[in-house]
Formats: sequence, structure tokens, C-alpha cells
Amino acid sequence: MYHIKEAAQLSGVSVKTLHHYDKIGLLVPAKSENGYRTYSQVDLERLQVILYYKYLGFSLEKIAELLSQDDQALLPHLLRQLEYLQQERDRLDTLISTLQKTIQEEKGERKMTMKEKFAGFTYEDNQKYQQKAVEEYGQEVMAEALARQNGREEESAAAFNQVFQSLAENMQQGLSVDAAENKEQAAQLLQAIRTYGFDCSLQVFAYIGQGYVHNPEFKKNIDQFGPGTAQYTADVIAAYVRTNAEKMRLGQKS
Repeated sequence: MYHIKEAAQLSGVSVKTLHHYDKIGLLVPAKSENGYRTYSQVDLERLQVILYYKYLGFSLEKIAELLSQDDQALLPHLLRQLEYLQQERDRLDTLISTLQKTIQEEKGERKMTMKEKFAGFTYEDNQKYQQKAVEEYGQEVMAEALARQNGREEESAAAFNQVFQSLAENMQQGLSVDAAENKEQAAQLLQAIRTYGFDCSLQVFAYIGQGYVHNPEFKKNIDQFGPGTAQYTADVIAAYVRTNAEKMRLGQKS
């Protein structure tokens, strides 16, 4: 058995965090007669799974839901997390390679195409934009997204990058966000999400558009296609969603 300070030191989380996990029922240790928390090996193994899910971007509410689905069995979660982390490792290897090539180009040692510059910025990144989507649709959606993209990372990256590049060019040409050319690009982006990710609804597509702007890391990545591309893309998506939602509403009335 481990006292709370020992559990905190072993896991690298604060005592305050462990108190919070106990309070919300996510990790409830035994308590002695004087109220001191003591953690068993099983508790710490559960904490390990919680921390892996936290690293992968899941909310505490979603983690609690996932852990309740398998009757406390940890092996399915560990296998699932291993798959996610292996995917993340592959993506990071690609990003490191891209960065090394970019450094070589800056030194004048090689040339890079625009496609090469964005190798590694795949739909795996978009999962971070899409946390609302994942939490709304559940774990099966995440697994489906990984399965659809497996072995097609370069193909999916090219599909998304092509849309961002086209939208950047449309922005530079001064096209309005609801121009026909932008509607076409929004439709292609939605189709790419559905092809390489999950069956995305219009509502969730709107969330994704907001994420392109509100997440600083990914706003920076998209703006590499041209300053303001992230905001322009978000506005194009919003216009596309409004137009198609209205069409659906009118269709239901007729």
C-alpha cells in the first residue's frame, strides 16, 4: 500500500490532482480510520491508464466513461493505448524527418517541394481539433478513424494539404468565404474527414472549423500556407455549414 504522497511521487502527479480524482470518483483509494488515503497496486495501475488517456487528449469525463465500460479490466485499455502511441510515434518520426529536411534546405543543402514541407501534418493532428467529435461519438469513432487512416497517412496528408493550399490561394485572390470555389473546397475537406477519419456530421464539422482557429498550435500549422489561412478556412466552413443546414431544414419542411 502507498500513502498519497508516495503515489504522487511515483506517478509524477500532484497530491492535489489525486484528491481531485478521488472527489470525482475516477480513482477512489481506500481510506484509513483517520481519513488518510492509501493506494494499492491495482489503484496505481488504474492511475497509469488514466494518465495515458490524459496524454492522448481525453477529458476526465470521457476517461471515466471508458473505464466504466470494461468492468475495470485494464488490458483492453493498455492495448488500445499502445496502438495510439505507436501511431503517434510514426507521426513524430515523419515530422522529425520533415524538420531535418527543412533545416537542410535553410542551409542551402537541398530543395523541398511544398508537399514535402507538410509531410507529417496528417489527419492524426486533426484528432486534436476534433476532441468534441470524439467525445460525442465515443471510443468506436476513434478506433474507426485510426483504422481508416492506417497505411494511408501520406494520402490523407496530401488530401488535407491540397484543400488548405487551395483555400490559401482563394483568400489571396480575395474570394468571399461563400464563393462557389470555397464551397467546393469545404465539401472536399468534409469528404476527406469522412474518408480518412470518421462519419462527420455538419455540426461536428463546424466544431472542427472553430478548432482551426482556437488551437494555437494548429492555427500556426495551417497559417504556414499563408497568414490568415486558418481563420479563412474556419469562416469558409462556417458558411458551408450554414448553407447546407438551411437546405436540410427547408428540405424537411417540403
